[in-house]
Amino acid sequence: MNNIITSRTNKTIVEASKLKDRKYREQKGLYYFEGRKLFEEALESAVTFESVFITEKYVKTQNIPLDRVNAPIYTVTDTVYEKLSDDRAPDGIFCIAKKNIPAKAELGTVFILCSVRDPGNLGTCIRSARAFGIDTLILHDCADEYNAKVIRASMGAFFRQSMHRTENIEETIRKLYDDGYIVLPSALSANSTSLSDITITSKTVFIVGNEGHGVPESVIKACNNTSVLIPMRGDTESLNASVAASLLMWEISKVL
Repeated sequence: MNNIITSRTNKTIVEASKLKDRKYREQKGLYYFEGRKLFEEALESAVTFESVFITEKYVKTQNIPLDRVNAPIYTVTDTVYEKLSDDRAPDGIFCIAKKNIPAKAELGTVFILCSVRDPGNLGTCIRSARAFGIDTLILHDCADEYNAKVIRASMGAFFRQSMHRTENIEETIRKLYDDGYIVLPSALSANSTSLSDITITSKTVFIVGNEGHGVPESVIKACNNTSVLIPMRGDTESLNASVAASLLMWEISKVL
């Protein structure tokens, strides 16, 4: 372990803090996350650490398996840690890791998120996808999955959930149809079918859209103008995106 870093202008600290910017993360192929729970989840997953920063207090009060980290470990003062952290109540451990290149594999069960921009919602969707057996989560125009808030909301599922980004969702939908999948956007329209009236199989793919605007008409059109609605009581117009996604993932899990 290196000597303690006391300067907020230390080159290593400055470079690490730049990872709060999405473009810089993409440029470097790195991302960061904080907290003991995520650190331990990462240790049990295929995460390649780039570096780890811990406070003096954390070293003294926590029994942490740092010997399993094959990367530089830096001790920093509380003031320096504040420059790194964006957590309101930080544990005192800040990790930088290399982005994983998604391996080409069988899609299996698939779920699509379209323009889910809220990091908390996206992280919750990732957590639910892992919990309900979704093999492949496809993201289009969503929040950056490497955003620290997304990773935190996923409660560690981020490290193990297979995710792929697509720039052309209509083309992706066409390929899914070619592979025998049925793609159903979650939307309220004249052609919507109640969730209770459809037959779900492992080849059923649901799409959940933006928190405020739902699934775009162009996407519904690419799905042969078909869509599914989740039955609701009362005068509620819609569900939170992560709640809707979790309900639909649960329905898929029943046939797996």
